[in-house]
Amino acid sequence: MLEAAVDEAAARHAVAVEEASSGRLHELVLRVAAVQGARPAVCSEREAPGVSVSYSYSQVVNLGNRLQQVLHSHCDFAHGYVVGLYCQPTVNLPSCILGILQIGAAFCPIDPENAPHFSANFIQRCKLTYILIQKDMIQKFRDTQSKWLNIEVKHDVPALNVVLVKVQRRVTNVDSEPKNKENVICSKIGGLREGSSEAAEEDERHVHKYSDFQRHGFLAYILQTSGTTGTPKIVRVPHQCIVPNIQHLRTIFKVSSDDVIFMASPLTFDPSVVEMFVALCSGATLLIIPPVIKMMPKRLANVLFNQHKVSIMQATPTLIKRFGPEVLTSVVLSASTSLRVLAVGGEAFPSLNVLKSWRGEGNKTEIFNLYGITEVSSWATYYKIPEESLCSATPLHEECVPLGFPLLGTVLDVVDNSGQVIHEGKGQVFIGGKERVCLLDNEKAVCPGTMRATGDWVIVKDGHMYYIGREDNQIKRHGKRVNLERIQQVAESLKQVEVSVVAKYDQVKLILFVVPKGIPKLRKGETTNFCRDILLDLEKSLSSHEIPDHVVEIDSVPLTTHGKVDRTTLIQIYEEQAKAKKSDCIVGRKELWEGIQRLWKVVLSLPDDFPDVSENCMFLYNGGDSLKALRLTEEIETFLGQTLIGLTEVILNGSVLDIYNHIANIFFEATNKEDIDKNYRKRKRIKDESAGSQPKWNENQLSTATISNITTISRGSHIMKLKIAENCPHLKEGKELMDPELNGKKREEDYSFKLSENMNAKILENEKMSDKNSYLESTVNKVIEPPDHAGMFIPEVCVVSSRRVTFKVRWKSDTAKCVDASPLVVISGDNDSDGTVYIGSHSHRIQAIDLLSGRIRWERILGDRIESSACISRCGNFIIVGCYDGSVCVLRVSDGQTYWIFWTEDSVKSSPVMDSDLGLVFVGSHDQHLYALDIPGKVCAWKLYCGGGAVFSTPCLNKSPRRLYIATLGESLVAVNPDTRSVVWKHFCGKPLFSSPQCTVQNVFVGCVDGSLQCFSHNGDQLWQFSTGGPIFTSPCICRFSPTSQKIICGSHDCFVYCLDEVGSLMWKFETSRQVYAVPFVFTNYNLDNRTLVAVISTDGNLWLLAAATGELVTSYSLPGKVFSSPVLWKEALIVGCRNNFVYCLEMFASEQENNFG
Repeated sequence: MLEAAVDEAAARHAVAVEEASSGRLHELVLRVAAVQGARPAVCSEREAPGVSVSYSYSQVVNLGNRLQQVLHSHCDFAHGYVVGLYCQPTVNLPSCILGILQIGAAFCPIDPENAPHFSANFIQRCKLTYILIQKDMIQKFRDTQSKWLNIEVKHDVPALNVVLVKVQRRVTNVDSEPKNKENVICSKIGGLREGSSEAAEEDERHVHKYSDFQRHGFLAYILQTSGTTGTPKIVRVPHQCIVPNIQHLRTIFKVSSDDVIFMASPLTFDPSVVEMFVALCSGATLLIIPPVIKMMPKRLANVLFNQHKVSIMQATPTLIKRFGPEVLTSVVLSASTSLRVLAVGGEAFPSLNVLKSWRGEGNKTEIFNLYGITEVSSWATYYKIPEESLCSATPLHEECVPLGFPLLGTVLDVVDNSGQVIHEGKGQVFIGGKERVCLLDNEKAVCPGTMRATGDWVIVKDGHMYYIGREDNQIKRHGKRVNLERIQQVAESLKQVEVSVVAKYDQVKLILFVVPKGIPKLRKGETTNFCRDILLDLEKSLSSHEIPDHVVEIDSVPLTTHGKVDRTTLIQIYEEQAKAKKSDCIVGRKELWEGIQRLWKVVLSLPDDFPDVSENCMFLYNGGDSLKALRLTEEIETFLGQTLIGLTEVILNGSVLDIYNHIANIFFEATNKEDIDKNYRKRKRIKDESAGSQPKWNENQLSTATISNITTISRGSHIMKLKIAENCPHLKEGKELMDPELNGKKREEDYSFKLSENMNAKILENEKMSDKNSYLESTVNKVIEPPDHAGMFIPEVCVVSSRRVTFKVRWKSDTAKCVDASPLVVISGDNDSDGTVYIGSHSHRIQAIDLLSGRIRWERILGDRIESSACISRCGNFIIVGCYDGSVCVLRVSDGQTYWIFWTEDSVKSSPVMDSDLGLVFVGSHDQHLYALDIPGKVCAWKLYCGGGAVFSTPCLNKSPRRLYIATLGESLVAVNPDTRSVVWKHFCGKPLFSSPQCTVQNVFVGCVDGSLQCFSHNGDQLWQFSTGGPIFTSPCICRFSPTSQKIICGSHDCFVYCLDEVGSLMWKFETSRQVYAVPFVFTNYNLDNRTLVAVISTDGNLWLLAAATGELVTSYSLPGKVFSSPVLWKEALIVGCRNNFVYCLEMFASEQENNFG
């Protein structure tokens, strides 16, 4: 909980507490007026230059008293004390509001510029009966509202230039009132204090007080939220909620009667209430400016700072930016400016770099960051920017400004995704307080201490909250979250950008709107160069997934009536430009080739005079990536005015000529289609040994030969032998590439029905399957028996050996970036003569490497980094691997060509696992779902929401009872029946689970970040847990010494490796040199008298070979880099990835030497 004010302001805060405890808004003004009666209270500038009108405090109060009498005489507040205000801001506004408040009613501003339908809906939802309407706007009100309202004039108030009208609804339901789905945490403040019974009684009084919100004098005003962050909500604000806000800000800004405060916000935007009453409660002068002048930046600056000497201004960043750099530095924030305090709020606070660009040399204006939400009456926190921060040279990554300290009576909580209040880390802000409670929409009662969800996410660090952005202002692009505020900050740090706005379009597309700095209206060619230069500069500071799809030059940023960015208008500008591009579409063959060349350069930010790329040029090897491929697809489709199915895949894997031919086949009448197909098929992609980038593709390899036996070895000692059935599906002759648009959805419904219909029969037949259809046999050394223990390594009895073990590098393969994935080894051939290692890298590469020689058989570059370890399909024809861009890629074993790509909604770091019975592949995603994929059919058979939290770990399939275990970062272990897709049980472990579950006949084991290794029965009962000295990120490895003796070996971040028996007793532990992230691998070494050993690697790259029975060290070896990959062993070869960019194959040798290993 983040509350309490800063120490240096404690004395002032104490005064504010005392003042705020007594009085409502109008009462505070009346006290000041009694002392400052002759001083100017409000000044209103007229549209004519140099003409203004002022009222003293006495005049404002007298006019308010007159209105109070009118309301008392002509209003019957039987249905609630509330009066509407339909007017422009003038010198009469404060008196109108005082009159309404003094009668005990709340004022309710109605925006005259709103669409009539919205105003009528607002009037209905607020249950308004009486409205004060500006005289010269009465006809406009009649014209726009008579469809929904009967309007009766009750009284004319000429002194205030308003008319009191009574309205009665003709239509009982202008629009259905939205239900309030606000995410709220309700907590009773009294329940946290001593004396629970007394606190409960006090809470009951509070609940009663809030439930009777329509009574006389309780509410101060009613507003509607802007709707920029969701559905507009009605907010009813009590006096006791807003008064502390006013009093504390008066103290922070040190407001005196000498100050002039500009009312920058419209009355329908709640900061206007703060501006008005901070001024009127301090004896200061409130300056009101007509809306038309606010739209003229230079004249506005002259009126504010030259004519009226404004000393305090509160505004949105967008409104301030409209002054432009010249006016800002020479007038608004110059050395001689009258502006003493600039309070910025209502939108994301600008970076320090932008603030510095606003200030002229010698400027001493104090700048504050204000943060809050309308649902809790305006501001909640404040932070004064230190002068030294504005004067020093601050690096870009240190420019974040904290939200600051809670205002008086305000409580802030930061809550993570699991609903826990946090003091460090990332979470959503909740705002509330004992008295800081408003009523939203149809709420009639609210618990004291209610905390409102803001939708704003922050990082809490060193006691400060740093704004990240709104949850609804972030998008995911290929599984990566993008923060729009960060892109805008980086764009505005560029020298050629004055103002920028980032908007999302169609949920995934990013459009950057830019006002050029100091550049007149650009011509068409200049605009193209300007936008390309912006993208080139952004690439220096942003990741590829953050780069906008388009840059649009605009003259100025359009604003809403609240002074915020009008994104609707910006999107309309973009759509008009996109439409204009389509209308110019050229469809000739020559023009198509030229168009592809031109758009290739645009997407890759190449200059116009850059030479045309050659026919064989590949997109990914010339600066492209998956996001740019999507953009190129969109640009080509816009250019042609037509959707082109499968184009993205061709861009990612083909040449410029392939792209042209693919489009030509679709777009043109195929009069010479044979020539096109022939030209398309004749190319062969043979790997360039120096670059290691292009996959092999030879027509002779297009048909996949049947393989009789396959053995796969993967991390954690999982060894599986597959026998390929006669009816195993094969690829058709030719290139059968995936369709990225369908993503398996086309046939999903039919498949799901078929699956559920035939599931039971398939399971019953499983026990009767012939050898021909048996996909799982014992491991090579025949230690996995019976089938119930598939995938678990069972070593022989430990035998004493007198041989010494050493390692040397057999080969290494460069992947260009870190290798955190673990290898999959596939052995085939009649005598296990053919071995291949499949492994991915952060460089987006996946390599197929010959196990014996280290020769790269093929290499593919996928859409993003790879940390997932691969698995093989049941038919043996495909390798399946997950990717950071959210894809699950299915590649042909023979040549690495893409057979299918399935897209999840977030990164896939989970390693897929194959169900040997049904052939489905199970894989988790950071989108919190588990997916079951039918690989030959290119269909997602089903998906399951895992209850919250990303699925990082590998699913574990147990044969009997048939269970699929999933560990989540949402702190849960979930047991699923894979045949019925139902959750059998779920256990909350208290901390995230990065570890992958592992099973024995009786139990399931999983490691937890809290440092415990936990054991459960297959029925979900927790049997025991063993605590280590650090978090467990690795997965346990099961070691079976005999049919009745099984051990669990697991590493920890406390640098130890632990061996436990099935009841949780410690058998041995071994201390390594660093944390252990890799999964241990248990194996039998034939050259060491069939000794059972365990290979462990610590994160510093040290390999430790231990005796599995005793934990004694046999030998060690140091790799030249950090290791997060897990080792895999086959015969004398140990394969592992390293963070120095290489995959290593170490060969194990044994020599005669006397040793006393047990």
